[in-house]
Amino acid sequence: MVAVKLLLAGVFFIGTQSLSLLSKGYSYSGEIESMPFYSLPGKNQQVLNHVISNGAKISPTYQGSVCTELLIGVLKRFTLLSKEEKDRIRIITEENIHQLRFNNSPIPKGVYFALTESRKGTAINRLADVRPGDFVQFWYWSWGHCGIVKSVDQANGTMYLYSSYPTTNGYGIQTFNIPNECYFVRLK
Repeated sequence: MVAVKLLLAGVFFIGTQSLSLLSKGYSYSGEIESMPFYSLPGKNQQVLNHVISNGAKISPTYQGSVCTELLIGVLKRFTLLSKEEKDRIRIITEENIHQLRFNNSPIPKGVYFALTESRKGTAINRLADVRPGDFVQFWYWSWGHCGIVKSVDQANGTMYLYSSYPTTNGYGIQTFNIPNECYFVRLK
């Protein structure tokens, strides 16, 4: 058995050698030979640091700052957002949102649409490629939500997000099942 200290900025290692990294302290004990190799993109670490440090200031209550406003508050730290990009994140439309979803319109994809259309973000099309610090817009049957990825548990089909949500009354960490309509994007 190999004890490994995995980090928020974590690097996963192929093999059975011992690995020790210094950062924000996630722990793992077990075999690591089946874990994929990847490192957290630098901008993602900056996004995480900013949302952890400032999330409660950006979204002190859900009524004062819903999920889209939290994302806009974080994103404006890293890039200038036009009114059109903010409206895309907010999913401002006169059209029926459910019909737009049914027709695979880009409008309900929110932050994904805003960042990919402006070329400020890179689409993440495989769940295995999602990293902490990526942004996500997702939809269940009757409602949608957005946030910043804390982690993804592929085996259980769940994701942990930094977001502004009613049950956390603003900024917090919430767990969601990963639905079919789930759009991940990474800030460039």
